[in-house]
Amino acid sequence: MAVAWSAEVNTKAYGMDHSPIENVERIQFESGKERDYLKNSRGRKQYTFLIDMEDVGPDSEFKAFLSWYDDDIKSGALTFDFPNLITHSGLKEYRFLDYGATGQRVKEVSITLEEA
Repeated sequence: MAVAWSAEVNTKAYGMDHSPIENVERIQFESGKERDYLKNSRGRKQYTFLIDMEDVGPDSEFKAFLSWYDDDIKSGALTFDFPNLITHSGLKEYRFLDYGATGQRVKEVSITLEEA
């Protein structure tokens, strides 16, 4: 079951890039012929986007995000619900792949996810 996104962290994603995740298995036979097979019946997508988070004081939004990442989703081991990045309506289940942050008072956090 997916974990809820932290209520203390905004979901205002911007600057999104998305791409399909490789879903084809290629097999080459001794004769030289190749065959392609789907790995999964439905292809998944990968998303990278930015979220601005305040980082002022001990209870800042960025520190709440770090706590949620480490404690709630176990450093990305668990999936979580986030607003659907394509339809912008309802929630969808995602898995963390990576994140990084730049800035001082306001952190620009780059997040990379995949559909779960």
